[in-house]
Amino acid sequence: MIIDEPVGGPPWGLDLREVATPPWEEDLLVTARPKGVVDVWSLVRGARCTTFETVWGSGGWRGALVTGEHPVVVASAWERHGVCGYDLTGQRLWQDRSRTNIEAVTALTGGRVVVTHLRRATRVLEAATGEEMRTLRGALKVIALTSDLTLAVGGGWCRLLDRSLDPLGSRISTGLNTVWFAASDGEHLVVDELGGEPLRILDSDGRERARMDENFRHILHDPVTNTWVAVQNSEAEHSLLRFSNEGEVLERRSRDLYVYDAATMRGGKTLILNTEEGVQVVNSADWSVQGLKAT
Repeated sequence: MIIDEPVGGPPWGLDLREVATPPWEEDLLVTARPKGVVDVWSLVRGARCTTFETVWGSGGWRGALVTGEHPVVVASAWERHGVCGYDLTGQRLWQDRSRTNIEAVTALTGGRVVVTHLRRATRVLEAATGEEMRTLRGALKVIALTSDLTLAVGGGWCRLLDRSLDPLGSRISTGLNTVWFAASDGEHLVVDELGGEPLRILDSDGRERARMDENFRHILHDPVTNTWVAVQNSEAEHSLLRFSNEGEVLERRSRDLYVYDAATMRGGKTLILNTEEGVQVVNSADWSVQGLKAT
């Protein structure tokens, strides 16, 4: 069942940090605690399904939930364990120690996962086996926008890719910093860079429509209200923000909770917040909040 938003400290004593789920997923998500312990949660059940250990390293947990008929959790470690795939019982399906220094792991549709390495080509793997399917040279980061649209991020540029990871249009010029967050409604692209650069709202061809000088933790497009929703998380401000394609702030709601990580689910209809009080499920259209029960 779904329980009301918890009040006070974490009711079940979990030290939550990372959250992983693809933006098109309807039910499952994974949160990671220190030392590589992951919890699998179900929105349908409103509760935690299982807990198991994965690899981890000094660089923190880097992982993804690749959903489908047989979901796979892909986790990595910075120094020596490489990257591994696990089923939802925690059984290790495969391990690839051939490359370390893994910076990001991103789930794609079709049972695929993207693994980004420091100073090495970004690889696309089959999540169930770890078999390499192709490389994406020049891509420093990959962001899954929708089930059919992915953003490849390079040094000073980003580029939209289709479902097959083939380019859509030309490269879009960015600033000196890496694009860290991005979202799309199919006609517009919103990108936010590290280093305090303005958030930019672009047409699909890269033409800038507007920019916003605020710092954000996560961005999504809400298809119900046809607006953008962002998590603002800084020392001075913890809030949810809604804005238009022109960068006009339509709504702002302050929050008392620090957000460790955030994720998009159900095509933008649902925002997942990994907070100091546990996992919170936010309706993107009206910002109503529910918590997940740890059973």
